[in-house]
Amino acid sequence: MQELLKSYQDIKYRLRLAQAENDHFLDMISETFPEVRDDLSSSSDSADGLGAPSDDDDKDDDDNAVSPTRRPHKRSDMSPGVSSDTRVTKRRRRQGKRDDRSDPKPIEPIKRDSSGNIIFPMVVGRGMDEIHIQALGRIVWTPDSYHTSRYIWPVGFRSTRMYPSMRDNRARCLYTSEILDGGDMPVFQVTADDMPGEPFRASSSSGVWKQILDILMANGLGVKTHASGPQMYGLSHLAVTKAIQELDNAGKCKKYIMQRWISPSSDTRIKEASVDGAHESDASDKAVDRSHLHT
Repeated sequence: MQELLKSYQDIKYRLRLAQAENDHFLDMISETFPEVRDDLSSSSDSADGLGAPSDDDDKDDDDNAVSPTRRPHKRSDMSPGVSSDTRVTKRRRRQGKRDDRSDPKPIEPIKRDSSGNIIFPMVVGRGMDEIHIQALGRIVWTPDSYHTSRYIWPVGFRSTRMYPSMRDNRARCLYTSEILDGGDMPVFQVTADDMPGEPFRASSSSGVWKQILDILMANGLGVKTHASGPQMYGLSHLAVTKAIQELDNAGKCKKYIMQRWISPSSDTRIKEASVDGAHESDASDKAVDRSHLHT
């Protein structure tokens, strides 16, 4: 009996890991190819062992979350005059650019106190997409399920944002997104302010927000069918990426590829060099033009 129970626990753990990897894979596809997000919506998890408000992993989640409508994957039609080779080449270019973390990005300003500490809440995004980072949390580098090549999932990370209410179609409410310590892997939890006793949980950031989007769609609200979890959490914002990379133990996350940055001074020098180069080029072109006039 003990061996059977141990085998069951091992299988359940492997399934949860596989689901987390699947969610991350869907995130990568969704961010690389935005045109296929609708088709991916049927593949996102809403019942993965952590996909319901219940803490009981063995309980069926179907009564607690609205299941997404299953649709067959559609193959998008080729645009007239555009070959398949051309489309593949363009996609590879986009994907290559996206995956190149060695490409330095400009540093986005963050409000800090006189000691250099970040002032919370840290506000990122604008308008309807404004997100308030309430806490960055702490980095757990082992097991390696707490980070990927593109993201680190700090335990204790917490952000808030306004989004349509699941209780009242005419209202918007505050949603709190958190990353919790789940032992073998992180637990992603989102709680609506008007449903404080019913938190949503999943093994991925996209998976937990997918549950909320399903309910909003079932309520007749025209929300997107698939959302990037890191974007909904605020984790994809460059200022947040840099702040997390500065946390203790970030360098111990072996799978994670550090984003490089352009300092404001070097960025200015690059722009000035570009302008000077352009001026020199214009001057030489004019000189050539004048030489032609004299001949």
